[in-house]
Amino acid sequence: MKTIKFNEPYITGRELEYIQDVFFQKKFYGTGKYTTLCEEKIKSITGAKHALLTDSCTAALEITALLLRDFDKQQEVIVPSYTFSSTASAFARAGFKIVFCECDDKNMMMDINDVQKKITKNTVAIIPVHYGGLAANIRPICELAKKLDLVVVEDAAQGFNSSLDNQQIGTFGNFGCFSFHETKNIHCGLGGALLVNDEKYLNRARHIWERGTNRQEVLKGLVDKYSWVEIGGSFYPSELQSAFLFAQLEGLDDNLKKRKVIYEIYSNKLKELKEKDKFHFPCIDSNLKSNYHAFFIIFNSESDADGVRQFLVANDVHAYIGYVALHSSPVGIKMGYKPESLSKTELLAKRVLRLPFHNNMSEKDTDRVANLINEYFNAN
Repeated sequence: MKTIKFNEPYITGRELEYIQDVFFQKKFYGTGKYTTLCEEKIKSITGAKHALLTDSCTAALEITALLLRDFDKQQEVIVPSYTFSSTASAFARAGFKIVFCECDDKNMMMDINDVQKKITKNTVAIIPVHYGGLAANIRPICELAKKLDLVVVEDAAQGFNSSLDNQQIGTFGNFGCFSFHETKNIHCGLGGALLVNDEKYLNRARHIWERGTNRQEVLKGLVDKYSWVEIGGSFYPSELQSAFLFAQLEGLDDNLKKRKVIYEIYSNKLKELKEKDKFHFPCIDSNLKSNYHAFFIIFNSESDADGVRQFLVANDVHAYIGYVALHSSPVGIKMGYKPESLSKTELLAKRVLRLPFHNNMSEKDTDRVANLINEYFNAN
C-alpha cells in the first residue's frame, strides 16, 4: 500500500527556469532581480506597503526583536507556549524575558484573557501566532496593545495568504512574519518575509536586514558613505532561493484550490465523529479566508491522540503531534517554568494531531486517512 507522507514540497515547474535566469543575470548573493520581484509580489498579495524578503521566518522575528530591544531596560514579550521554538528564541537571543501565556482550547492559539493577566510595566510586545492557516484573535489583541502602547508582532509563519474580513494576516500588527520553509504551502526550501506595517521602524529594519549597514541608502545615492549604523545580521536569501520562491508565488492560486479540496474532504469525512464529541477541530468562520495550511484534531485525551497516530503509522500514514509546549521544554524549565505553570496548554498540547496535508495528495489518499480515523473509533 502506498505510504502517505506528512508533507511533500510543492513544485510549480517553473523554478528551474527562473534559477537558470539567475545564472544569466550573474548575481547570486541576494537583493537582486528576484528578491525585488518577490517583495513586490508579496506586497501585492498582502496589501502591505513594505516587505523585506528574509532567509526564514526566524530571521524576520529576529529583526523585529532587534528593532524593539533597548539594552538599557528590562523588557518582556508575551508569547504563547504552544508554538515553534523560533517564536520565543528570536526574542530570548536579544535579551528579552519570555512570558508564556495559555492557548485557547478551541484553536490552540493565544488566549487573550491570559495575556491580560501577564502584562507588566516591562511588557514591550505581544506575539500572537496564527496556527494552521487559521487566524488568532488578532483584533482584540491589537486593540489591547494600542490601549497600552504595546507592539504586536504577528508570527504568521503558517498564515501567508490567509485573510480575516478581507484583510491579510500579517497586516494587523506592527509587524508580520512569514515562513517559506519547504513544509509550508509555498516555499523556497528555506525562506521568509517581514512586513513592516509601522513606518517609524522601516529605515532601521532595512539597516538591520543589511547586516546593520546603510548600504541601501548608498546604492540609492542618498548618502555617500557606507557605515555601520545598527546591530544587524545576515538575514536575506540568495537570488537562487528568491528565483525559486517567485515561481511559487506565481502558483499561489492553483496551490490554494488543491489544498481547499483536501481540507474539505477531511472536514466532511470527520464531521460525524466531531458531532459525536470524539474530538474537536476548528471550523473556518465565514469571515476567514484560509490558506488551508493544515488540518489538526484536538482529541479528548492523550491516549486517543497517541492511539490514532500509532494506528495511522501502522497503516503507512504519517501523522504528527503539533508542538511540544515551550514552557515545559528543557529551555522553558531553565527559564523558571514548570509543566504546571500553564496547565491548560500542557494538557491540550498532548492531544493535538496534525494529519498529512500536501498538494501531491489525491482525493483517494485523503479519503483513506479519514476512513482510517473512522475505523479506529468504530473499533474502540
